[in-house]
Amino acid sequence: MGRRSLAERIYEELDEDVQKDGTWIVLYDFKETRPGTKFWDNLKRVVALTGEGSLVQYSVYMTRSGRGARATARLVKHYGGETLIFHGEVLDP
Repeated sequence: MGRRSLAERIYEELDEDVQKDGTWIVLYDFKETRPGTKFWDNLKRVVALTGEGSLVQYSVYMTRSGRGARATARLVKHYGGETLIFHGEVLDP
């Protein structure tokens, strides 16, 4: 068995019951540093683990998975960033 990525370890630590209906938005920022390539690789792994989700902007991740949103926030914090998580629903203009 191969080594598990940081994204996989973080995702598996979270309970599945954090999955709620609606849209989750994770805002994040790296103020003093830039995230390395490992951050982006692990973010792509979270998207693959949840089966959906996308970057709305450079530092805005949107998903329908509460577990994926929390995993993303923990990943950002691991790499030295700050996060905010919002839960709601997308409305038509």
